[in-house]
Amino acid sequence: MKKIICLLVTAACGLMFLSSCSTLKKTSTAVDVNNGVYQYPVVAEMTVQQKVESSMQWSFRPFHIGEPKLDVAKGNLVADVLKQYNADVLLEPQFKFTKNAFGARLLVVTGFPATYNEFRKATDADLEAIKATQVFNEKEKLNRISGLHILK
Repeated sequence: MKKIICLLVTAACGLMFLSSCSTLKKTSTAVDVNNGVYQYPVVAEMTVQQKVESSMQWSFRPFHIGEPKLDVAKGNLVADVLKQYNADVLLEPQFKFTKNAFGARLLVVTGFPATYNEFRKATDADLEAIKATQVFNEKEKLNRISGLHILK
């Protein structure tokens, strides 16, 4: 009797081990979801101020330790101009950078501070104006001018 019980327990354990090693195979498909925000154009009027000039100066530092990178200095100077004139954007910024060997560095920016106001939904006339000012590649530009659509 003990042998039969032992044989049954061994067989049951063997079946459990064999059944627990099964492999399931499942497949699925995926669909690309194009997500994005489509926004109707909004236009705004701008109030443009007179041309301004601002500068910042710093001295030479050996191995440029602590010396601002030129791009960072330009961004900081524009931010200072915008804050000083209470503007949203600096139109047509022009930069002039001069440096003396082992001497002072001078960065000067000139531009027109401007403020956005009167935001509104674009009208049909605004959309036509936007379309007319879009930059195209040379082939498209020539095709639009000639109206023949020869170049492809």
